Amino acid sequence: MLANQKNVPFQKKAYKAAGHLKEKVVTLRNSLNRSQEKIKELSSQLERNEFESRLLREINTAITSTFELSEILSLILQVLTTLVNTQGVSILLVDESDNTLRIAESHGLSKKDMENFYIYYAKLNEGLFSEILESKKPQFFDGNQELSIPLLLTVPLVSRNKVIGFLNIHSMYKNMLLTEEKIALVYALASQASIAISNAQLFAAMREQAIVDQCTNLFNFRYFQQKLDEEIDTANKTGDSLSLMILDIDHFKHVNDTWGHLYGDQVLKELANLLKRNVRSEDTVCRYGGEEFAIIFPRCDAEITYKIAERIRTRIEETTSNDKRNVFKEPLTVSIGIAAYKPDMNKTALVYRADCALYWSKNNGRNRSHVYDPKLEKEYEKYIPKSPR
Repeated sequence: MLANQKNVPFQKKAYKAAGHLKEKVVTLRNSLNRSQEKIKELSSQLERNEFESRLLREINTAITSTFELSEILSLILQVLTTLVNTQGVSILLVDESDNTLRIAESHGLSKKDMENFYIYYAKLNEGLFSEILESKKPQFFDGNQELSIPLLLTVPLVSRNKVIGFLNIHSMYKNMLLTEEKIALVYALASQASIAISNAQLFAAMREQAIVDQCTNLFNFRYFQQKLDEEIDTANKTGDSLSLMILDIDHFKHVNDTWGHLYGDQVLKELANLLKRNVRSEDTVCRYGGEEFAIIFPRCDAEITYKIAERIRTRIEETTSNDKRNVFKEPLTVSIGIAAYKPDMNKTALVYRADCALYWSKNNGRNRSHVYDPKLEKEYEKYIPKSPR
């Protein structure tokens, strides 16, 4: 009995020691679990950072490998919605011709949001974006500002120290936050976007200069040749009709000699605008050379083209004779030649026929339209070299 009684305190101490050891084990295990979770979190964060960095490099390669603005804008918004979990995003670009902003690309904006933007924010010299334009710094919105469209963040797109547009985040997906990490990604993407968009705009301007006549802002002779080739190929594939009109200002030398070349250039500009207003959007109006213009009419036969030609001819005569703006110093008339494309015809032959018809008009009283007629080939040869074969 005594021996057993002596062992009791020892047993209690043993139980206490075992319990204390168990607590330590549990604490260590919990600490280890937390450490493992932390390691996993850090590992996941590193993987995510690596993924984001790789994706940014890839997008930089992608958007700098093309000069097509629409492709660049689409790529930027795709990456933005993927990396930052955005629901509503847009890219605004500055239009220097009228000092306004336009929505160049957007995702997740409602029709009402789009309408409100153009009502309240399109003017660049006033309002919200004019302030950001001046500061060239991103601006955050916490909901306290009175805005007509949802906005979380606006980042100016700056190239050569000049704001060319804005990258906007309007909303995030549910339960998603615009964290510091995501903001850093937006900034990095905006920096890449600024360079790519600026390069695309510069390329577009250079390309336009190469194909646009500087005096009339119509397509030039080089583009006319290219476009006519394309339309002939299309007509051959589809079987659709195709017509060509060549128009020449009557007595234009007299205009230049009497009123000077500056006035002559003004006449060309005014007639170019009149031509564009009197054709369809799919028709191509070009300055053919000197005082001549050429218009390509896809899916349009000679009969319909003749009616269009007569409308244009009459409109020019009436406009210059009754000019309330006092732009024209004297009435002007034009002569027009028309030719329809045939499947066995090459481009040179089509142009030749339109030229024949034009010269027939000019040598038969001027101020008239004429459609090429094979029966008049002998008469055409009086005015123009023999038909090419």
